Amino acid sequence: MTSPLHLPSLSARAFRGIRSLDLPQLGRVTLLAGENGIGKTTVLDAIRSYASRGDFRVLVELLHRREELITGYDDDGDPVLFPDFTSLFHEYDPYDDNSPPSIRIASKPARHNLSLNLVDPKEDSESQHLFLPETAAKDLKVSVGKRSRRLATSSLPFARRFGRYGRPFRMRPPPDSWPAPIQLESLGPGLLANDEVARLWDTVALTEAEDLAIQVLRLVVGETLERLAVVGEGSTSYPPRGRRVVAKLTSSAVPIPLKRLGDGANRLLTIALALANCRNGILLIDEVENGIHYSVQPALWRMIFGAADAANVQVVAATHSWDCIAGFAAVAVETPAVGNMFRLERFEEELHAIHYSEENLAVAARQRTEVR
Repeated sequence: MTSPLHLPSLSARAFRGIRSLDLPQLGRVTLLAGENGIGKTTVLDAIRSYASRGDFRVLVELLHRREELITGYDDDGDPVLFPDFTSLFHEYDPYDDNSPPSIRIASKPARHNLSLNLVDPKEDSESQHLFLPETAAKDLKVSVGKRSRRLATSSLPFARRFGRYGRPFRMRPPPDSWPAPIQLESLGPGLLANDEVARLWDTVALTEAEDLAIQVLRLVVGETLERLAVVGEGSTSYPPRGRRVVAKLTSSAVPIPLKRLGDGANRLLTIALALANCRNGILLIDEVENGIHYSVQPALWRMIFGAADAANVQVVAATHSWDCIAGFAAVAVETPAVGNMFRLERFEEELHAIHYSEENLAVAARQRTEVR
């Protein structure tokens, strides 16, 4: 019996470039298709925020990734960078008393729906001792269901994260009563750093998932691939000493760095490892096709469909590649009621999701119908 999905549907309001968007029927594996810049990554960010239950570390990371920061000043007049929470809100206008509306990210049935609101700092806030732009000096109120908590912008100067005050970046953990987050792994368009790949590998070494990773890599490397291993020391201060993945090929007497085999091999490995690391959770993959040859796309999707079902993982991926869409469509037709696809489009600045039924996907797979 198929396990229930963490996200049977998704509804997002006032989040970044999304004024209002509904994805009424997500699948075990869902593909979001659309042009570059249409909003696919924003949808993935909304899912990640929802699954984390509004974890401040996740929200701050999203802001830092896009360099959405504000500059404040300490008592000595030195500049300090802070996360700009106003950037999370759609069309925020600091001079409009009705702006912004609350961010709402929800799924049905409603249990732990997420709400974000900007609120004025408390009088005793640390911001009273720091100089922040008035239009951005807002605290963030996070609500999950009926529970709420507040984060002061002034409590999170990025300078602390990077050692300016001589202590590491820390955030207060959520209270024990806070809903537990959904296990989630997120892969961006680029390749993971070696230490991240090593982290994923450590949990699957000497298990069946290691065998799966090798089988997946053979899609691009061929049967000459014998084994994989992570070697090197844990320190990443000096790259030559850091941990890295090596591959043993029948054609080579000594192991070679996996990166020598190309971006496609590295991308396939991280997808396989991420699937194994989010059992009973959610996997997000942005620009899933990156580095992977079009001829491998159907085999990639068969692996994703099979592993997601076996490990009870819900996968949401994004692409702008026709070859990726065609490979997905072909496999979705082979495995009914597992795959789902939406095309994202903008009409008069509003983001809309057009759902493709199994019949539509079958036509696309046979006739290479344009669905981007």
